Amino acid sequence: MTEALPRVIDADAVLARVSPIALIDAMERKHLEGYETVGRLHTSSLRDDRPSAELLVWVGARTDGSMAAKLVSISPDNGQLNEPSPTYHSAIALVDRLDGRFRSFIVGESFTRCKTAADSALAARYLAPVNPKKLIVLGAGAQARTHLTYLHAVCPTIERIDVWNRNRNRAEQLIAERFLPVNFHVSNDLEASVADADIVVCLTSSSTPVLDGKWLKPGCHVDLVGGFTPDMREANDAAILRSSIFVDHLGLTAEHCGDIVQPLKNGTIALSDIRGDLFGLCRKEVPGRRDPQEITLFKNGGGGHLDLMVAEWLSDSFH
Repeated sequence: MTEALPRVIDADAVLARVSPIALIDAMERKHLEGYETVGRLHTSSLRDDRPSAELLVWVGARTDGSMAAKLVSISPDNGQLNEPSPTYHSAIALVDRLDGRFRSFIVGESFTRCKTAADSALAARYLAPVNPKKLIVLGAGAQARTHLTYLHAVCPTIERIDVWNRNRNRAEQLIAERFLPVNFHVSNDLEASVADADIVVCLTSSSTPVLDGKWLKPGCHVDLVGGFTPDMREANDAAILRSSIFVDHLGLTAEHCGDIVQPLKNGTIALSDIRGDLFGLCRKEVPGRRDPQEITLFKNGGGGHLDLMVAEWLSDSFH
């Protein structure tokens, strides 16, 4: 008998017609099941006349045998090429739980962008203040448009979005797209914009903190998305100390993400200071926001378990 070939799914084509809430709801349901990140490899390859290329591999599994592996190539200077290309490119292989065959191969840069955005939006569902009005995003790169779209889907009361970027032109380009029914502004004063924001989103690749916790107003929600290695960091110790800390996956972020790894290593916090992860929030095992004046902080670490969740949902729901 001839074995059926794996399907190839174009995530860009599929996710372009899917509402953000549909993916966020699916991710929330899947957090009630038994998923785990079981492996991660991050390596670099030296290049003669360009910054090093990187390769990131995530492996996720669940207890019934389903598995997925995502391969991400990272080329930091792609934006400066004669024909600019996204920094990240990825492909996902989904493994059948019964016989181990490859069910699907999923391609398209929308996969990781939407998965990452849904991760943060799901956290905001539990941690953001009631009826937030103003959001500031630090970073205007490729993730920004998708991320803001998903956050606005779960927080539709947002009326104003300030955009801060080290390269002001990138901020202006994002604002010019006018992809949401809000008032967009380029931030000329980062501290003032943060101090007035109900939600603060960091989408940077910084190795030193760009967000100072002393700027945060009581009751705000902080979403840290960059910092996927131990040496990268977006928020300083003051932000960590002022906040109720949540993560998407406790083991993963405590081992790999600088915004959690570094404060743990320097003794600023202990592992017990992390209130919970998305599994606990979705299963109602830990409470989310408890007080209107509470500052909540969520570290979005990604992980193979999320890739598996989204890969299964795409493969099962779209034919």
